[in-house]
Amino acid sequence: MELVLVVTAAGIIGFTLRYLIPGRTWHGLAVIPATGVIIGSLVWVLCLWAGFDRSSVWPWVISLGLTVIGCTVLAIRLPLIRREADEELWATLTSAKQDSPAS
Repeated sequence: MELVLVVTAAGIIGFTLRYLIPGRTWHGLAVIPATGVIIGSLVWVLCLWAGFDRSSVWPWVISLGLTVIGCTVLAIRLPLIRREADEELWATLTSAKQDSPAS
């Protein structure tokens, strides 16, 4: 039952961060929320495997805290990577067009 709550909370965190951090036009609608769900659920399971008790506050703090950190880093970094890739592709496409011989 707790895993369902963690997945829901992590998805809500990712969805909220998608709209709080600028640059959301450079990635898809579900990228940040899905990343939140993945990070939150994996860290929750790892915390339980590490021996934390389900009724303890620490698995919640660790899993949701790392969800916030991971989603924030991705939401900031992804638009930068996308812009660089688009600029590189544009430079490649325009230079290839200029280098081709005229018919």
